[in-house]
Amino acid sequence: MIKAVIFDLWDTLIPATINFEHVKRLAKHDHLTKTEFVIRYEKAVQLKRYNSFEEMQNDFFTEFNQHGNKELAQVMNDIYTKRMESIHYFPDVLPALALLRKGGLKLGLLSNTESFGFGRLESRLKFSNHLDVLAPSFVTKALKPDKKGFLWILKKLKVKPEEAIMIGDSLRADILGAQNAGLHNCLINRSGAKIDKSIAVPEFAIKSFDELEKVVGELNGK
Repeated sequence: MIKAVIFDLWDTLIPATINFEHVKRLAKHDHLTKTEFVIRYEKAVQLKRYNSFEEMQNDFFTEFNQHGNKELAQVMNDIYTKRMESIHYFPDVLPALALLRKGGLKLGLLSNTESFGFGRLESRLKFSNHLDVLAPSFVTKALKPDKKGFLWILKKLKVKPEEAIMIGDSLRADILGAQNAGLHNCLINRSGAKIDKSIAVPEFAIKSFDELEKVVGELNGK
C-alpha cells in the first residue's frame, strides 16, 4: 500500500538551470563524462550550507582548479541569479500534487541541490505549501543514489520503503537509488528519450505527471 510519494526536484518538478555539458567544457574537464563531472560537482557544493554565492563558487572552483576563469564565473553567476528568478513548476506538477494530497498521500522532496539556490527557490515556489517533507542533500548530508537520503526522508514521512514511491528523471540518482533503498520507483521521462537499461530498469515510466494517479492506483490495487 503506497502511503507516500517522494519527488526529485530538477527536471522533475521544475526545469534544470544548469547545462552540465557546457559547464564541463568551460571548466576544461572534457576528459570526464557528464556523469563523472556531475558527481564531482555534487560532492563539491551540495553537501553543506552556504552563506553566499561566492562561498559556494569558491568550493566549485577549488574542486575543478578553475580560480580565475572569468567566463565560467559569469556563467555560474547567471545560473544562480538570473535563471533562478525565472524558474517555474512544470504545468502538470501542481494539479498532480493537489490530487495526490486529496487522496490522502504524504508528499516529499528528495533532491541533490545547493543550499544557496534552494533557499531562493523555496521563497519563490513555496515548496512547503505543496510538500510535507523537504529533504535537500545539504540537510540529509547524503547524495542520491546513496540510500542514506532515502532512509532519512522515509523516517520523516513515517513510512516503510515498500510504502513509498520515488519519482525522478535520473536513472542513476532516482531510480537506482530508490531500488537500492527498497522503494517503488517511477521514471519521469518528459522528452521520451530512450531508457538506458544498463543503468537501471524503472518499475514504471511516465511522460507526464497526469499519469501519476494511475501508477499509484496500480500499486494500491485500484
